Amino acid sequence: MKHCYLFLLLFVPSLLAAGDSATLVAAKQKKLRGYRQLFYRLVTLHPKLNSPLEKELLKHYLLGSGETFVVSEADFKRLQQTVPLYITNQDCKPLETNHPGYCGQYVNLHEDKYFGWGVGNLTVIYQTTDQTIVSFVDYYDFDKKKKGKRRVRNEFVTRVFSFLTPASSRSFVVTYNADAYFVKP
Repeated sequence: MKHCYLFLLLFVPSLLAAGDSATLVAAKQKKLRGYRQLFYRLVTLHPKLNSPLEKELLKHYLLGSGETFVVSEADFKRLQQTVPLYITNQDCKPLETNHPGYCGQYVNLHEDKYFGWGVGNLTVIYQTTDQTIVSFVDYYDFDKKKKGKRRVRNEFVTRVFSFLTPASSRSFVVTYNADAYFVKP
């Protein structure tokens, strides 16, 4: 048992010193500290959490502002190319917005290597005239879903994260600020 404590004592400082410096430099927000920083470091060690977007979203969640997160132009273009690979049906439901001519479709990106651990399930907004993706909406949180909404493995990971995240973490809306369509939180 003493060996476990010794291992933790030696291992934890190395986790706090390790990390992706590009992500830390690019972040325009305040720095994570204490348990939030430790949690971030441990989670980012997982091999499936590998994209800069996923890391930015996790950090934004842990900082606890609750403010809307608007993805970059490059990430949105990548999303436009990725979504068609995961469309399971063509059921695009009309949206009630100030701008007619838009519909929304639910898309599951959990298995995508770039977006899967960041946005997971999202609603993609299409322009109905030419089926162009103009935006998307996701609520970043670690909420429970009914059976069948997520795979068992993904639901288990979500519930573990929900249990372990700091109480100061806040859910937020993730979107892309399109000219014609923008979802207010």
